Amino acid sequence: MNKVLLAVLLALPVVSSAVEWIDLGKSGDKQMQTFLDYDSVKRQNIRVYGDSSFSSTKDKPKYISAIFQYTYINNNPVRKKGLYYSKQQWFISCDDQTYYVNALVDYGFKDEVINSQQFKKTMLSESDFSYAFPETVGGYNIENACASIAIKEVELLDSYEEFMESLMLNSN
Repeated sequence: MNKVLLAVLLALPVVSSAVEWIDLGKSGDKQMQTFLDYDSVKRQNIRVYGDSSFSSTKDKPKYISAIFQYTYINNNPVRKKGLYYSKQQWFISCDDQTYYVNALVDYGFKDEVINSQQFKKTMLSESDFSYAFPETVGGYNIENACASIAIKEVELLDSYEEFMESLMLNSN
């Protein structure tokens, strides 16, 4: 019952709004295809113990969240075990190229929930975050999520001058 409730709660934001999945491509071994829910990419005001970066109340939150879907292709070993796809919510630091998996749901062939977990911790620390190496699935996920938040924030600006001003403030 707990797993079903968690799955429903995780799906509610997805169901209530339009989902725009962006195909991020297949893994190098062609056994998994990754998608990013563009609409899920948002800034998150979370505190991380040990985070040495200074932020004032005027600064944008350092961390973003994003939902990724992994579709397992024919020869993938987990597909042979009955998993068809998984969705994961990540907290991401674009500055550090690190991520924390906050929740996941695994689905079978008929969209039935096979497994769900929420790794909700009362206090996150920097050691909870994993580094994503460039040119890996994790690295591409972070790169695309961070590019998505940048695009969203540029779309919100009223003018080119405001965009340039925000770049100057963020570079200091």
